[in-house]
Amino acid sequence: MNAPPADSLRAFWRDPVLWALVVAALAVRIAYNLALHPDWHPPISFVIDEREYFGAAHVLAEGRGFSFFDTALWVRPPLYVLFLGAIIRLWGASYIPLLVLQAAISAATLWPLGWLAYRVRGLRAARVSVLLALLYLPFTLFAGLYLSETLFLLLFALSLVCLVLAREALATGAKRIFAWPVLAGLLIGLATLTRATALGFVPLAALWLALGHRQQATTRRRVLAGAVLLLACGLVLVPWTARNYAAYGRLVAVDTTSGYNLWLGSVGVRDEERLQTDLRPLSGPVERQDFAYARAWENITTDPPGFISKGLKESLDLWRPLFSAEERQVRGYSLGRVPAWHLVSLFLFDDLLYVLILVAAVAGFALTPPHPLKWLTALWVLLWVVMSFVFFAVTRFRLPIVAALIPWAGVGILDFGFWILDLGLFRRNRNPRSKIQNPKSISLVASFVAIATILFVALPAIQLDLTWLGVERWGQQQPYRQAEALLRAGRPQEAIGQYRRANLGLADTRYGLAAALLQTGRTQDALAQLTNMVNEPPDRFEPFILRGEAARRSGDLQAARSFFNTRVVKLAGDGAQTGQQALDWAWDHLAPSPVPSIEIGGGLDIGYIRGFFSPETDDKGVTFRWSTDKAEVRGLTAAPQNVVKWSGWRPAGLPDARLALGRLGGNAAVWHVTLANDPGWATNTVPVDQAAGNAGQPGSLVIQVNPFVVGGSDQRLLGVRIASISASK
Repeated sequence: MNAPPADSLRAFWRDPVLWALVVAALAVRIAYNLALHPDWHPPISFVIDEREYFGAAHVLAEGRGFSFFDTALWVRPPLYVLFLGAIIRLWGASYIPLLVLQAAISAATLWPLGWLAYRVRGLRAARVSVLLALLYLPFTLFAGLYLSETLFLLLFALSLVCLVLAREALATGAKRIFAWPVLAGLLIGLATLTRATALGFVPLAALWLALGHRQQATTRRRVLAGAVLLLACGLVLVPWTARNYAAYGRLVAVDTTSGYNLWLGSVGVRDEERLQTDLRPLSGPVERQDFAYARAWENITTDPPGFISKGLKESLDLWRPLFSAEERQVRGYSLGRVPAWHLVSLFLFDDLLYVLILVAAVAGFALTPPHPLKWLTALWVLLWVVMSFVFFAVTRFRLPIVAALIPWAGVGILDFGFWILDLGLFRRNRNPRSKIQNPKSISLVASFVAIATILFVALPAIQLDLTWLGVERWGQQQPYRQAEALLRAGRPQEAIGQYRRANLGLADTRYGLAAALLQTGRTQDALAQLTNMVNEPPDRFEPFILRGEAARRSGDLQAARSFFNTRVVKLAGDGAQTGQQALDWAWDHLAPSPVPSIEIGGGLDIGYIRGFFSPETDDKGVTFRWSTDKAEVRGLTAAPQNVVKWSGWRPAGLPDARLALGRLGGNAAVWHVTLANDPGWATNTVPVDQAAGNAGQPGSLVIQVNPFVVGGSDQRLLGVRIASISASK
């Protein structure tokens, strides 16, 4: 493998087209995610493993190290947690810094991917590859998520560059011949500390170096280069492995997720909640890993054919597009909640572009001369196929595969055109300088079989009907979105007209219309929008909130409390996320009458509060709710001050709870208080109306507090415990 001359490499780095594409990628990643999350992606919208990464990073930012994992179900690699923890330490739980930094990382990844294509086929192939990476939508979406893939892809792409340069150094006998294997090992080590799957790539990369062509370097040099790579990678892993040994008394090289993943895969990727419930009583992450491995081995040995059948299915599923994958963020598409432009973008720039990348990569492999990067790419893809067979496949596992194939897709798109020219179809435009391989018949047959297989497996899995349904529902629900804005603005009568123009066959519309009718005093018409409770979707909390509000308006507080305290409304644990959604919906759709006091967590606080978790009870029978970092209260009788019963307890060693309080709509906090770290309850009088310049709503209170995360056993972002708030003269 001959290295391009230095002046040729300078042409790559100075190419204005590549720079324009990378800058465009940065802009697209920021703009798209902001358009998709106009609320700036608050923590309640976590998907997949976001909540866990956020919780571990917040604990780290609080100065408590990696103690989050001591009570978690498993230990995760630390590098992304460190990255996210640094952001939280500097800017708090703000979405914008994360998005900008990850968008920059994602855009920077285009450079090594383009460089690899350039090394194989030149500048035009690099441009095509970078354009593909710019347009491939999952790269954009992951830049806006609290997930490790974006950082991992950059480290992996850079490690491929270093591996290619290491082979070139061995071939040319360059000075400092082992510098590139060292750097490659360091980068693969960092990638492993981001996603542990890269650990399986370490021996493959070392073997790839050691088995290089004999004419390029002596056997001794090649083997030594592979050993140097292994050593450099090991040095990166040692500090984290030592930390785990000190914490758990067992050798944990990177993480402990493999035991659980194998157990989950051995049962056909079913009953995940039951498996986690079985793990929680165990004493620590290492014990949980041992237990999971034991259960997995029992399942595998009991039914080996079943496990093999599952593995083959998962290996096939790895390549199939999945419309409902969480990272695509299409939850609620059938209710018209997902913008049509996002659904169409997913169809064009995720599903179809993904198939194009696969087909073009096969063409790139077939039409280019032998190149060491081919074997390295094949080893990487094979690793993920084996991982999917042993464990299971989820959509985001394809991201590292697509990243490795994009350089070859750029090469394939370019060379396929030259190949057509070389067949003589357009002799006049034939490029005499094209240096593509004239594939043998067996190579052509294998390529056509591979492309046919890709089309047979991937294309039928693209669910265009669901995309169209979502687009149709988004259009139908335009009046609904207008009605929601009118209702939040306190104009229920106008909202009713807009609700009736929307799709009344959808639960969202019926519930919104019922809430507007309740606000105008038409209780029976409101309840008529609700079907028999048996026929309502079992996971929808809105019917219970609406019936509770109807009972409260009629004066039947006992019935109201019963509806508001229904399990689906006050889900705990992971359901605390749903609990916040219920409070947010009630805040936007109810207009309860002013009251002199609010018992937080008693049930009748529904509609008066948001920014709280589900109700709990302490060991003395006091009912309360944990606030988030920002909680809001409204509907208190107007008074010059409020009396708040609360507790500042938090884990030992954390700073005391520092609170800033003001009015809804006020310009700034008007009162500050510090609560001692004490499990007991304190009562404070808040003279919020005595502050100068307080232009907020009377009878309201905004509570902001420095938050914390307990640990892996409780991953919520908590503020303070509040039991009651009362108006006081």
